[in-house]
Formats: sequence, structure tokens, C-alpha cells
Amino acid sequence: MNMRKHIINLLFAAVAFMTGCSESLEDTYSDFAGDGKIRYVAKCSDLDITAGWERLIVNWVNGTDATIDKIKVAWLFEGQRDSVYLPGTETSFVLTDLADGTYQFYVSAVDKFGNESLIEAYSGRPYTRDHELMRSFSQGVLKSYFMKEKMIFFSDQYNDNIVEMKLQYKNTAGETKYYEFKNPDSYNTLVTIDDVSMNPEDTVYVLRTGILENSPDQAVLDPTAISRKKNFSAGFVHAITALYGYSTDTQEKEDKFLEFIENAEELEFDYSIESLEDILFCTNLKKLVVGKNRYFSEQATRDNRSQILKNDKNSYAALSKAAEDDILGLEVEYYGNQSGTGMHYFDKVYPFMTYMSFSAAPDDLEIIPASAFKEYEDGNKIYCETEDIFADWDVLLDNNKNTFMQTSTQPSMRTYEMYMELEERTAISGIKVTQFVIPRNDRSAPYFLPDMVVAQTSLDGVVWEDVTFLPSNDLGRVSGEVTLLKIAEDSREVKHIKITIRDGSDPSGNWSCRLAGIDLYK
Repeated sequence: MNMRKHIINLLFAAVAFMTGCSESLEDTYSDFAGDGKIRYVAKCSDLDITAGWERLIVNWVNGTDATIDKIKVAWLFEGQRDSVYLPGTETSFVLTDLADGTYQFYVSAVDKFGNESLIEAYSGRPYTRDHELMRSFSQGVLKSYFMKEKMIFFSDQYNDNIVEMKLQYKNTAGETKYYEFKNPDSYNTLVTIDDVSMNPEDTVYVLRTGILENSPDQAVLDPTAISRKKNFSAGFVHAITALYGYSTDTQEKEDKFLEFIENAEELEFDYSIESLEDILFCTNLKKLVVGKNRYFSEQATRDNRSQILKNDKNSYAALSKAAEDDILGLEVEYYGNQSGTGMHYFDKVYPFMTYMSFSAAPDDLEIIPASAFKEYEDGNKIYCETEDIFADWDVLLDNNKNTFMQTSTQPSMRTYEMYMELEERTAISGIKVTQFVIPRNDRSAPYFLPDMVVAQTSLDGVVWEDVTFLPSNDLGRVSGEVTLLKIAEDSREVKHIKITIRDGSDPSGNWSCRLAGIDLYK
């Protein structure tokens, strides 16, 4: 009986305990959740950003949730955070007057109690003047020339993003005029505008309007001023320096270079130059002579490795324009072959050119004989630091283009420094470099002709000086071709001579050098 009573009491106690726990848990839930169940606000979806002109357009899709009261749009840019609340029905937002850079956006829905949905994030970058696509947008004018109340310029490529492009300029009467680019005739060509003011204070502007990919806005670029300064190509400067000694290394030298170019009535080009378009900067030029100092025979042209102009279209256009009577009336004399592999620069003789046949090397050069040179300890009159058992260096002093030096074939390029010493100090006016005569059955040999030479002289064998205007001189690479390296100051007294050449490579990757002669002349 007592046991039954005890068990019954335990059961009542357990029931009371469970009832107390239940009431306690319910109170805790109520304190945490309020009067109803936990409910999250439906988030926004399909967030997307469109880049416009100095603006970003943010779009999203709202959730089907009647409790949405507001849409919160927040953004972060360069560490600065900002936000805005929009009506709950809004599905887009536009942020304007933006700088270049990436903007991070965060979009969420908010109910009337301030409860916020999960956040959707996306980033975007606006189109601005500093955007690389804007900097690469068609420039309209690539290179310009001003002469005789005319503006001549090479126009840029056309692309579908161009809405409008035009030049704003003043004519000789001071009136503002416009030249409008029209597709396709005004693009990628040489354009001439007559009656343009030559007053350097009258600026020519390029006005551009365009649309960038996936942008809803037209981009109005800032007007671009066209400089009247002569912008010479590096190849043109190199060619002028090599032959005439004028350079642009310093402001003083640049001024002299410009004076030479503006007053030159005749120019010669023989070796490396990638484009002849800068001829239009030479406002007093009457004659251009091409290839006169390329000395090789018609029989040797089959082996010609002469350079073809890399920008031949622009070169031909510039020369044709310069040949017009009301521009320069330029006469172009051309030496070498009329067509085929023997042509230098060009692929044929054009109407603005007068063909002058082949130019023969001077036969009255007073060559310094091999007997005037000292022998080194090894018994040779030419010492080369590069060991090569196949190379007979002394053969270079025999003034015979049919004999030649050749090095062994190797898998990598070598540079050769050759030293010569005269018995006594001698005044020289130049160095004659002769390529060897290529046998008809030797297909690899043309590739082994050296393409450059460095010539230095000394009185004591210690202090060396360049003898030409440039440290490195281009060589013609035609069978038997002669190149004359003229001393920069017309004549120089020398005792020691150092000549540097390098290997050439054939298509199979073999390296070797073959040369017929290096002769000094008085």
C-alpha cells in the first residue's frame, strides 16, 4: 500500500514537472519569436548591372511577397559605402556621375518591421573617359601634316561604334569649318582638306560621339586637339641619323634635326626604314633618291633579302600625295631592279617613281692593301676572339668578292669581334664591306649574310670610338653587295680597327656567317 502511494506521488510529480517545462519553453519561444512563427522576407533575384556613360543601371526581380515594404540598394566604391531605400515596387536603380572603377552593389527587400531579406550582390564598371575602351576608341586622325594651307592626314579605321566623327578647324579667313567623316571613304585613307589656317594658334579638334558595346548611352568624348608638331617615326629618324648625322636625342639636336628636315630639298634612303610617310613633313623636298647606294648587280638580285616596307600602303599614299604639283611636286628616283626579289622597299616601280637602273660601286676607291697591316702573334693580320677552325679571317683583306670567310654552322648565334692594326697611323674616309657571291646551288647561304656591322677605330688600341653616325650600321644582303661606311667627319686618322658582325640564321635554325671583304679606303 505504501509502495503504491509512493509510485502515485512520483507520477503526479513527473506530470507537474513536465507541465512546468512546457510553460517555460513556450514563454521562451514567445519572447524570441513574438506572437507568430518566424518568417523571412522574400529576396530579390536576377540582379544585373548595365554599364552606361558615367552611370550604372541596376535591375532586379522582386519576390512575390505582400510584406515587402521597401527595397534597399547599397553600394561600395573605393572603401566608401552608401545606400538608398526605394518603394517596394521598384525593380531598377540608376547611379549617375560616376568615376572610373568597379562598384559593388547589394540589393535586398525590407518589410515594414525592418526585417531584411537575404542580400543579392553584383558588381559593375561604368564607361568613362578613363576607361581603356574609350582610350582605344577610334582617334579619327592618326598622323597629320600641315602645308600650303592644306591639312593632310591618315584617318583611323572605321568601326560600328562610331555615331558621328568630324574635324573642327578654321580656314584662312578665320571661319570655323567642319570636315565630316563618312563611311567608308573617309576612314583608313589619306585625306586632304584645303583652305586650312596655318596659324599654330588655330587648333584643329576631333569631335567624336559613339556607342560602346552593350551600353544604352551615346558617349560624347572630349574634343581632341591635333598637334601641329611633326611626329617623326623612329625608323625615319634612324635613317636620317645614319646618313646625315642628325638625331633627336636632345632638344638642341631635335631642333637641328627639324631645321634640316624643313630645309632639305633632296634626301636619300638606302637601307632600313619601315615607312616613308614622314616624307610629307619635308615641306621643301623636291627629290627623293632610293637605293642609289645599294651596290649590287642585276645578276645578283635573285638572292636579294631586301626589306619591303612594313606599312607600304601608307608609304605609297604619302609618296603619291607628295608627287602632286600643288603639294610638293616630288620627284622620286629609284635604283635597283624594276620588279621581283631585286626590289628594295617596293614591289614594283610606281607612277611617281623614275627608274634609274643599277648603281655601281665606285671603282676609284684607294683601298689600303693587306701589306699595310701588322701581323698578330698567330701570324694573322686579323685577330678574332671567337675560335673557329673553319674561319679564314685574313681573306677579308684581299679586296676580292669571290673569296670569302665562313664560320662553322652552330645551333645558336655568335658575335665576332675582329681586330686589325696598321703599321702606321693612316687617314681613312670609309670602310668597304662586301658580301660574298652566293653559289647558285647553295640555298642556305643567303641567310648567313651578316645584316649589320659595328665599326670602331682607335689610335692606341685602348680608347675606341665609333666612326659612323650610328653605333650599328645596316648591311645590304644581296649576293656580292658592297656597303660603304663613310666616316662621320669625312676623314679620320686611325691605327687600330675593330669590326663586329654576327651570325645569320636559316629557316632550320642553323647559325653561321659568311663575308667576302672588309677593306679600309682613303
